[in-house]
Amino acid sequence: MELPAIVTAIFGSFVVFGGVVGYVKASSKASLIAGSITGGLLLISTLLLVMNITAGAILGMIVSLLLLGQFGPSLLKKFKIMPNLIVVILALITVGTLLYDFFN
Repeated sequence: MELPAIVTAIFGSFVVFGGVVGYVKASSKASLIAGSITGGLLLISTLLLVMNITAGAILGMIVSLLLLGQFGPSLLKKFKIMPNLIVVILALITVGTLLYDFFN
């Protein structure tokens, strides 16, 4: 498996895990649903990347940018390492890796 697929799989797994943790800690159904959907889309993106389908990179970038758009402003408003900072860092790494691979 190539680096973009590995990075996207790690990010997707983290997002799903984060949704479950949000549900367990705060009984937040929204966290569980959002984490499952976005994490699942990132894992689908990983599968497409492994199969060398260009849509995988595009899907991964879109979902990562959406998560960055959601958690970036939250991080600026209230600095919390978990989940805001971790999601922002992983989203930036994922987008960077996917963009680099997409254009090379």
